[in-house]
Amino acid sequence: MPIVRRMIVLLLMAGAAGCGDDPGILNPPPSVPPGSPLTVGPVTGCPDAIGREDEPGGTYRVVADVVAVPAPGQVLEPAEQTSGEGPTRLFAKWGLLVRSGVTADLSLLPGWADRARLSWGDTDVEPATAVRVIACPGDGGWSVFAGGTWVIEPDCVPIRITTANGEEATAELSIGTPCSRPGG
Repeated sequence: MPIVRRMIVLLLMAGAAGCGDDPGILNPPPSVPPGSPLTVGPVTGCPDAIGREDEPGGTYRVVADVVAVPAPGQVLEPAEQTSGEGPTRLFAKWGLLVRSGVTADLSLLPGWADRARLSWGDTDVEPATAVRVIACPGDGGWSVFAGGTWVIEPDCVPIRITTANGEEATAELSIGTPCSRPGG
């Protein structure tokens, strides 16, 4: 077996072993199919999950049948960030739930790049305007990712959810102030 192929096999085996021992964190799912409508941004995957839930709790709503975000009417209180400026001045922490085996993109709507940012998982990754989230595989349940939303000032932040099969939905989050628009 050529050395390159042997190294790839060893790396794949090591990666699978590191993610599969914890019953809450399973092996990563296959990659997104070619031609998928998902946008590219920082990627958060199974190793970044902090746990699993059977179902989202009552303070969450399911969007596009693949992610769960805070329910309408729930105002997420942002905290001042000492190192933050502009769209990363305030941070509202909330957990994102993603249905097992699903890949989804979460992105800010056009016009929001100067006002907000998103991030879940790896804390060394800069908050971005779009994030791809790959849930752990499984026969049910939801992967839970720590992170949240940054804003320049309290606002009603629209987040677009795009699934691998092209379905799109928008959820509005009340960050420091209630959303007064329908759907928020």
